Amino acid sequence: MRGPSACRDGTTAGRVLPVELRTRHMAERRERILSAAREIIGERGYAGLSMRDLARQSRVTVPTIYNLVGSKDEVLLAAADEQTARFVAELEESRGEDPTERVLAVHEACVRELLRQPPYYREFLMLLVTSEAAGRVRGRVARALAVELARGIDALSGAGALADWVEPAALVPLLQRNLNMASLQWASGDLADAKLRPVALYGACCILAGATRGRSRDELLRRAAELQSAARPSAAAPRAAAPRSRG
Repeated sequence: MRGPSACRDGTTAGRVLPVELRTRHMAERRERILSAAREIIGERGYAGLSMRDLARQSRVTVPTIYNLVGSKDEVLLAAADEQTARFVAELEESRGEDPTERVLAVHEACVRELLRQPPYYREFLMLLVTSEAAGRVRGRVARALAVELARGIDALSGAGALADWVEPAALVPLLQRNLNMASLQWASGDLADAKLRPVALYGACCILAGATRGRSRDELLRRAAELQSAARPSAAAPRAAAPRSRG
């Protein structure tokens, strides 16, 4: 007697699975879809991402992609949400008591995430600044980053480490622009992988050193001095592979 046949997307025809097992299968298929989407975008760019290829690479059907994630734009949005959740979770795990380190930890976490999948993230970052279709994604990423930076600045303010004249709310966009600039230089190929961390942290330390006082300022100046040599542009820095043109 023939048993239930397995479908292409991992479900079983002719059998109703328990709710917990069905939920786990859906989560596994969704993760395969997002993982495959990142690989395809890293190799071919967002314009090269087709639902048919995505279904083939993630071993599901096209209707399953629409049911579990949605359209092509929604796949990108879901991937960004997952990346942001992982970034925030890592920050929560690594967050220490020192208020200065809490701010710098945001930069460290961003760099780690970008270097997790360089080809994909180069395409992703350039897409955020060149595509109108990525507007929703761009807004979510910016808000998540601003929230985490604001928490770090609030910790500095609460510890009495900010200079009297500093408005905490004004520091957040300044730090955000510094991180964005370093990330985009890296994404465009003007900054090597090994340079991304020192450049992002050096900029943050210089900004914060001008806005803090006491032990926090001393520590930031020390960190900036340590990072300065590594952050300095190389005489003939090798360019990373430039992201492909957008369609």
